[in-house]
Amino acid sequence: MKIFLCSIFALISISSAAQQLYEKSGGVRLGHTSGITFKKFVTEDEAVEMILSGRNEGMQYTATYLFHQPMEFSFNDRFYLHYGIGGHVGYEKFDDISKTLSNAAGDEFIYESKSFFTMGVDASLGIEYRWLEVPATFGFDIKPYFNFIGMRHTKARFWDAAISFKYVF
Repeated sequence: MKIFLCSIFALISISSAAQQLYEKSGGVRLGHTSGITFKKFVTEDEAVEMILSGRNEGMQYTATYLFHQPMEFSFNDRFYLHYGIGGHVGYEKFDDISKTLSNAAGDEFIYESKSFFTMGVDASLGIEYRWLEVPATFGFDIKPYFNFIGMRHTKARFWDAAISFKYVF
């Protein structure tokens, strides 16, 4: 009976060590939407990620709720797939070009750059490599977004790809 209980305990210890869980991480995201990022797990496989970024000469705060699943590779168990949805708020510059005159010399345009409040919907799909001996994570993600700019214009970007480097604490 003792051998049976010891073997059960050993199997549980090995399987929990292989999952390599962490609670919080923070670092940088480098891509079209570059910025600083912070991730906090709320359950074993669900996390909230917050990104403070600069985009189009403005500033944005993004929050996404992510689901994590281990990727079953025979050569490594440190890869995780994550996907989720969220939103963002902030401001960005918007270039307004208007045509005023048309004459023999050519068209005359007025160029004006304005800052507008933005909000929108974000999605996320990516792969994360957890190297917890360092402790760090490395990731690649695609974060498409749909923007409402100043409630006058909309804009979407479907291939906002980036790499991220995070310190685990």
